[in-house]
Amino acid sequence: MHTLTEIMEDLSTLPEPIIDNGILLDRTILLIVGPAKSQKTFLTQNIALSIASGIDFAGFKISKPKKVLYYLAEGGYFPNRDRLQKMAKDISPNSHDNFMIDFVPYIPINHPEAYEELNKKIKDSGAEVVIFDPLLRFHDADENSANGIGQVFAKIRQLIVDLGISVIIVHHTGKVPSRGGRGTSAIIGEYDSCITITNTNSNYTNLSYSTRHVAPLPSNMVRFNSDTLWFEN
Repeated sequence: MHTLTEIMEDLSTLPEPIIDNGILLDRTILLIVGPAKSQKTFLTQNIALSIASGIDFAGFKISKPKKVLYYLAEGGYFPNRDRLQKMAKDISPNSHDNFMIDFVPYIPINHPEAYEELNKKIKDSGAEVVIFDPLLRFHDADENSANGIGQVFAKIRQLIVDLGISVIIVHHTGKVPSRGGRGTSAIIGEYDSCITITNTNSNYTNLSYSTRHVAPLPSNMVRFNSDTLWFEN
């Protein structure tokens, strides 16, 4: 709780953005949403490695290295091991310990016991950015229920408050991609920023942005390099 006096007298410096231009700010939620096979996880892993190493890519400007914990519930260890080895081959070993990944099939964070266990693991890891990929593997609420999804995001917000982290969530679009993420429209009200992926053809991908705390950002086109597994301008 803060009094207005405390607010008026607070001259502390704003925390640096994690990804510049308001795409990911300190202690906020970034949603990455796109249809199946739109390379959401490739993009998210690019972002995670960039945050961990402090290296910019494809127009994403990283302020400084942060410790990242990636909870991945799809794909399995070996395919992702091979993918990450290729992605990270040019990243300095000095940054390797900033990136952690946990392969989990399911964590219903809307259940108290699962939440408490997750809270402890994140705290013990020292992570500053935590990624859940995909959202549907981290709850058992009805995705069409505004109340149920609201409770899931309330738990995620509680993690942010308790641990001082920022969160990235990967989510699938619904049957009509133009309507955004699958499930209740209440999800739109829960994030602080959103990247929507649209495949325009086999070579190029359109990224559009929704930001609540900064001016709107223009969309941009990126190309996926199948040799490096990185998106490029």
